[in-house]
Amino acid sequence: MRAAAINVDVDSLHLYYRIHGLDEARATNAVWERGVVRFAELFAELGVQATFFVVASDLERWPAARAIAADLVAAGHELASHSLTHPYDLVRQHDRFVEDELATSRAILSEVRGRPVTGFRAPGYTMTPRVLAMLAAAGYTYDSSIFPSPPYYLAKLAVLGQMALTGKKSHSIVGPPSVMWDSRLPSRRHGLVELPVTVLPIVRAPFIGTSLLMMRRRGYHLVRRVLRTIPFINLELHGIDLCDLEQDGIDRALLKQPDLRVPLADKLALFREVFADLRDGWGVATLEDLAPRVAA
Repeated sequence: MRAAAINVDVDSLHLYYRIHGLDEARATNAVWERGVVRFAELFAELGVQATFFVVASDLERWPAARAIAADLVAAGHELASHSLTHPYDLVRQHDRFVEDELATSRAILSEVRGRPVTGFRAPGYTMTPRVLAMLAAAGYTYDSSIFPSPPYYLAKLAVLGQMALTGKKSHSIVGPPSVMWDSRLPSRRHGLVELPVTVLPIVRAPFIGTSLLMMRRRGYHLVRRVLRTIPFINLELHGIDLCDLEQDGIDRALLKQPDLRVPLADKLALFREVFADLRDGWGVATLEDLAPRVAA
């Protein structure tokens, strides 16, 4: 079976300030008001439906975000949980804290959606068997947190190590190193369907929005042949991927993010081509629709 999903993690700008140890009070709502809206417009143009992983507290914090989320539902997209407050150390927290993050985010998003939310992605892709079991108990039916990529894991470890050496504090963490060699294929675990983020075969290089922006269209054309060997593609992006530093008035301190170093026109052209390839070569559906069909 060949199938593909396109999903967008809606990490608001204040979370990027948190990663880089910057003042979160400087953050705007550009990810929702610009990035998410542009993704929705592109999906409408191409006739595909996607999954948006939402930090539920955003919908309480910004009325505009709640209205945009409702528009996504009306357009046929799936809302899934990216936790309540996006704690990077979620898996290290005590049970009651985790239960509240899972249950409250699901309740808020289900109200906006008009039916129960079924999917979850952990902050920073960090997941453990304990939290998977808690997800199942909370009523979720699938998880999409596993990112089995040694290059990504080691690069993240290096960045956090460098920050620590220079006295800067990041809220981000790394999970168990065993995730680097976890299965690339959908599976059933702890009562859930696990849908890993796609990595390329053999080298397990990331195939996500950030890596696409770094390789540009020429690089994408080089890996496209390899992609054709993968039966299930779970393409993960971030709302910031379709933000523009200048047009959206984003703080230049966030140029640390590679997503913001590429002109918006180039990003739109690249994603338009990638999404059309997935639509025509695999068929694109939401993760909720695909979960019961692709798990072994």
